[in-house]
Amino acid sequence: MIDISEILKKEPTLTPLGIEGENTFKAADPIFHAAEIKQIETCIEWLNTRHIQKTINKISTSYGIKHVLERELKTYVCNGSFIAAVIHLNIPYIRIMDSPNIHVPISRREIYKNDPANPRLLKGNR
Repeated sequence: MIDISEILKKEPTLTPLGIEGENTFKAADPIFHAAEIKQIETCIEWLNTRHIQKTINKISTSYGIKHVLERELKTYVCNGSFIAAVIHLNIPYIRIMDSPNIHVPISRREIYKNDPANPRLLKGNR
């Protein structure tokens, strides 16, 4: 079960849009409702299919990764739900300064391995 209060203890400015900061944004609705909790569960399932490496991937961001997840699972998830899933699973991450996003220790190959937009997976390129 997802305990959003435990997640928010670790990252108190987390909203469905991502991590708020001095130079980023203020969410109109900073609350995680039932839809966002379901998204967190979806992100947890997806993250559990990925190999977590030791080093942080400083190229891909949570926002970019959530788009890959959306294409793969054909569903919408917000950036904050992805970040909440990372925190829930105790996956190490680095906040990106002046950004609502984070970096995580998942290689680009691992992120894109099942992405329908990955050219290697497109018909005729297998």
